[in-house]
Amino acid sequence: MKFSLPPNSFFRRGAVLGMVLALGACASHVTPPTTTAPAPVLSHNEKQCLAELDRLGVRYQSEPMGASAGPGCLVQNPVRVIAATVPFNRSAVAACQFVIKFDNFEQQVIRPLAKKYFGQDVKQIVHFGIYNCRATKAGRESEHARGLAMDLAGFELTDGTMISVKHDWGKRGKARDFLHAVAAQACHYFNEVLDPDSDRDHLDHMHLDLGRYKLCVRR
Repeated sequence: MKFSLPPNSFFRRGAVLGMVLALGACASHVTPPTTTAPAPVLSHNEKQCLAELDRLGVRYQSEPMGASAGPGCLVQNPVRVIAATVPFNRSAVAACQFVIKFDNFEQQVIRPLAKKYFGQDVKQIVHFGIYNCRATKAGRESEHARGLAMDLAGFELTDGTMISVKHDWGKRGKARDFLHAVAAQACHYFNEVLDPDSDRDHLDHMHLDLGRYKLCVRR
């Protein structure tokens, strides 16, 4: 379902990166231009994608980013998401296809695993961001720049318990087992999955993307 944003909302002011300044050290930052391009005409496939968001009950708003928000940054059919199956800790801009994939991941993996390990549901998805116009440290285009990657930091359960990648990944117990199970299953939904066992840049989050490169040691 769509929700309304106030007239002075983030992208109507042309400030593309304001909501993602708290991202971890996935990659270096690239500053986009301050003007907002006209929204592109939606293709048949893009209309189908938005219709699927409506069917799933995703709370979102189409974003008038245009075809490109900066050098090397191209988001196909961008939407600002408040909640997929489970609310996000903050809204995030993402490619429509990524939102659908993550919604499936929530319904089929995250929530069932939470009920298996804790006997309760997930109240909130905690993330550091999705879209961000930037390159990777290796110099190639980041999938964040295409709205196809999320930095997943943790979960809040229905009783208020916080499960944190940073604090619980390496501790023995149900929280660690839950996080490791989520990461393992993520390999069947996303092309690249990076976690605290991957490198020091991901000690506090899991990186999930639908990019062109495949990497998942837990598959």
